[in-house]
Parts: sequence; C-alpha cells; structure tokens
Amino acid sequence: MTEKELRERASIKLEIEARKEVLKKVENAFKRLRKQADSNLEKRREKVRAAREYRSLDEAHEAWGYDFITDEEFEEIKKVFELGDAYIENNLSPQEVAVNILGRFMGGLNKEIRSFEFELLPIEEQKRIRKQKLN
Repeated sequence: MTEKELRERASIKLEIEARKEVLKKVENAFKRLRKQADSNLEKRREKVRAAREYRSLDEAHEAWGYDFITDEEFEEIKKVFELGDAYIENNLSPQEVAVNILGRFMGGLNKEIRSFEFELLPIEEQKRIRKQKLN
C-alpha cells in the first residue's frame, strides 16, 4: 500500500472510531429519553382508559357539573371523545419527538460506520458483497 492509501485508511478508521464514540455517549441519553417517552405514552393511554369510563360526553359533563372531575379532566375527556385513539398517537410529548430525532441520528451514524467499514474491505470482498446483494 502506498503512503497515501495508508493515510486514507487511518483517516477512515478515525472516522469510524469517532462515530462509535458519539454513539456511546448518546446511547445513555437515548435510553433516558425512551423511558420518559414510554411513560408519557402510557399516561396518555391511561387518560383514554379513564375517559372511556364515561359512556358519553354528556355523562362526563354531568360529572364535571357535580365537581367530580376538574375542568382540565373534562377538557381531556372531550378530546378523547372527539379524537378517539388518535388522541394517543397525535399528542406526542417533546421526549417522544426527541427519541425519534435521536434515533434517526444514531441510525445515520450506524449507516456511515457500515459504509466506512465497507470501504476498508479489500476490493474483491467489496465486489463479492455487491454481487451477493444484487442476487
């Protein structure tokens, strides 16, 4: 191998290691965000279950009128009756959106790592893999 090729391989290896380091650092944040996101999702599901204890919006309105539920609870129940299961899917928390963003970012880094690792393979091995993927 020429000096230039050796430098290029060293540079690629550095890029791989740098991305792996970033992944290690953000993995913990991803896990914490995922836990918060899952908790927020479960809270929304619980609100839907609680709202479905009422057979109708009129029944919930009556409970609100007798101060059995707060204004905020009544508004949530109205949303659930209006949106149904879409309430769960469409009212994402910032943590849930952050999990999606971070997941895409991590996926991109993993894709780059695989690409760099592929570049480090011998040419014949690269050809074999490409041919295998076409079949």
